[in-house]
Amino acid sequence: MKTSHAQIQPALIIVFALLAVLPLGAQQHRATRLGNPETRFAPPLTSPQQLRALLTSEGMRADVESILAQGGYRGDLADFRRAAASNEIYEIRIHPGTIMPYMSSRKQGRPVALKEVLWAGKEPVEAYAFLFTSRGQRYRCVTPKPCSNFFTEELGSEPPPVLGLSKFAPASVSRCSPFEVTLVVTNAGRVPLTQVRVTDELPPGLQAVGEDKATAWDAGTLAPGATREFRFQVQAESVGDFANRAHATSAEGGRAEAIATTTVRAPRLMLECETLKIVLLGRPLDVCLTVRNTGDATEPRAVVRLQLPEGSKVAGVSEGGVASPVDVVWELGDLAPGAAKVCCATLRAVDTGEFFVQASVTGICAPAAESASATQVAGIPAILLEVVDVEDPVPVGDRVTYQIRVTNQGSATGTNVRIACVLPATQEFVSGSGVTECNASGQTVTFEPLAVLAPKAQAEWQVVVKATGAGDARFEVKLSSDQFAKPIGELESTTQY
Repeated sequence: MKTSHAQIQPALIIVFALLAVLPLGAQQHRATRLGNPETRFAPPLTSPQQLRALLTSEGMRADVESILAQGGYRGDLADFRRAAASNEIYEIRIHPGTIMPYMSSRKQGRPVALKEVLWAGKEPVEAYAFLFTSRGQRYRCVTPKPCSNFFTEELGSEPPPVLGLSKFAPASVSRCSPFEVTLVVTNAGRVPLTQVRVTDELPPGLQAVGEDKATAWDAGTLAPGATREFRFQVQAESVGDFANRAHATSAEGGRAEAIATTTVRAPRLMLECETLKIVLLGRPLDVCLTVRNTGDATEPRAVVRLQLPEGSKVAGVSEGGVASPVDVVWELGDLAPGAAKVCCATLRAVDTGEFFVQASVTGICAPAAESASATQVAGIPAILLEVVDVEDPVPVGDRVTYQIRVTNQGSATGTNVRIACVLPATQEFVSGSGVTECNASGQTVTFEPLAVLAPKAQAEWQVVVKATGAGDARFEVKLSSDQFAKPIGELESTTQY
C-alpha cells in the first residue's frame, strides 16, 4: 500500500520512545510509540550521514537486504545502495493516520519487516527520505529518526513532479542599503504537490534583515499551475560578486534550484590635507581638505571635520563650512564614485611653534578616513639696538659710561646675540659689565654671546671708558646674532674737552 503524500509534512525534530505493534499474524500493525530498543531496527538517527552509514554498512548489509526482500522490494539492490550512499536526503514528517507498506523491525534480534504499519501516535514523527529509481520504477525510502525502522514505497507510474523556482535580485547594489529578493515557486506539472518548501542559501557576506529574517518558507500544497511568492530583505556585509542559490522541494520528490548573482558595491572615502610647511606668525594659514570617493558606489552623506589646533583662530571658511570654537564642519551630502570636493579654512596662529592640523571625513556607509599636516609657525626677527652716553660733554681725564640696550621687538626668539664695541683713539677702556661677561683687547671690547633673547625681552651692557683727548669721540657698537648675519651698528658721539 502506498503512503498518502498529503499526510507527510516537513517538520522540526520530535523524539519518541518505543514501538508497540499488534501480533505478526494480524493484517495491519498499529504503531503508537517508536524507539523501543528491543524492537527498533537500529539506534535513533540524528543526521543524514548516520542514515547513509546504516543502509550502506557491510555489517548491516544482510539485515537490510532481508528487510527489502520481506517488504516486497522489486528493484535492484545495487540501485538501493547507490542511492543510500549519494542521493539527496531530506526531512519529512509522518503524520498520525499514515499507513506504511512495511517497516523494518527486530524480533529477538532478527530483522523482521512488519506489513501495513499504521502510525497511530498522537504526534507526527520526523523522518529522513530519499528518492531513487530502479528497473524503470520510482521509489522512495523513508526512515523515522527515533527508531531507524526504514521502508521503501513504489511511486508507481504517476507523472513525475515538476517544480519550478525563479529568483529575482538586483544585479548591482550598494552595501549601504538593504535590497529585496523575490522567490517564485511554481507547480509546473500535472499533479498536486504537497509539503512544498522554499529555502534560500545566502552566501557569507549577505544577511537577511527585517522583522522575521526568514530564509525558509513552507508553501504548503500547490495545485498544477499554482504559484507562491516570497519576498525578503538582504543586507550586504561586504563587497564583491555574490551567487545566491535557492531551492524548492516537495514531498513527491519535486526539486528546483534558482540562482541570482548580485554585485555589491561600496563607497570609499579618501582625505588629503594641504597646508604650507612654514608660515610667519600673524600671517593667515590656508588649510585645504580634499575628499574623494574612490569606491564604486555613492556615499549618501559625507561630512568633513577640521579639528582646530590649540592656539588658533578661524579667519574664514569656504562655502558650507560651519565654524565652532573647536572645529569647522562641512556637510557635503552625496559624493558619487570618482567625485571630489575641496573644503578650505583660513586660520591664524597666536604663537610660534609647530601647528598640527588634523581632519577627518565620515559617511553613512563608507568607513571614516583621516589626514593630518604640520606647519611651522615662525616668528619675525626684529632687534632694536640703543647706545647712550650717561654724561656729555666730558672733560679730558674723566670717565664716560655708555649704556647699551638691546630689545627684541619681533616675534622670533633671538639666539647667540653678540655685542662688540670699538673705542675711538681718544678713549681708553676702564671696565665693562652686563648680562654676559666682558672681554677687552686694545680699543676693542666684546661680550660673551647671549644665548637667548625672547620676543619683547631686553638685555643691557655697560662700558666705562676714560677720555684721553679732546674732540668729537665716536663710540661704535655692533650687534650680530643667528637671525642677523650682517651686523647691526650704532654710533654714539661724545664731546670731550
